[in-house]
Amino acid sequence: MSGKFGEDQDTGGRRHPSLLKELLERRDLDQAARSAIDGRQAFARVMQIDDDNAAWLRTIVVTVGWPGRALVGDEGAHAAWLLAQHADRHPSLQRRCLELLEIAVAAGDASPTDLAYLTDRVRLASGGSQIYGTQMTAQDGKFVARRLRDPESVDDRRTSVGLGTLAAQLDEALARYGAPTPAPMLCPNCRQQISVWLPEIGGRLTIECPLCHSVIIVRADVPEPQSSAGSSRISNPQRS
Repeated sequence: MSGKFGEDQDTGGRRHPSLLKELLERRDLDQAARSAIDGRQAFARVMQIDDDNAAWLRTIVVTVGWPGRALVGDEGAHAAWLLAQHADRHPSLQRRCLELLEIAVAAGDASPTDLAYLTDRVRLASGGSQIYGTQMTAQDGKFVARRLRDPESVDDRRTSVGLGTLAAQLDEALARYGAPTPAPMLCPNCRQQISVWLPEIGGRLTIECPLCHSVIIVRADVPEPQSSAGSSRISNPQRS
């Protein structure tokens, strides 16, 4: 990747081939890294890629605005959304991208489905509840929608942005990934292995070791930029 987008920068509303090329390269790198997650080192690589993509995307939205369909086509616009969706460690950028994406969708320049996913992501990160149920977590051997507002009418909201039913999404995740299992962890006091259903990102869970009865607090925080700490979690390719 060049990190630049060439001499065709001022497009006057025309397609932007070098920007499209860069977006697709960064999308592919993002997805390849996530597909290869198998431990702490691989997870650190994902975070490094996310940080680099976030820094690049910040420059792009300042320079040309949101890379929408008119500028980079459907595939490029979707790739831009993916980079924003994975900018969890850069919440101010993620919020700004959401603002720009809302404007682009209103103008027919971006996908309402992409907007639904980023809306849910940003609302959850800010401590709110999601609207469309796009963000899932593992719980008791199945996938469930994380904090969801008005679950009884969620499918109506999903239909309005081109999404299928929530039940179909959860069934698809189960078929793709298999039944989720709790994460193994060691009691810090007696080193007994304990199986734990991890809390949502930003949440905490209090458990008791069955052997030594120590009370353990499990937290799930988004690692700060430039940190290699963190725990791996299930992620949907493209739509995570």
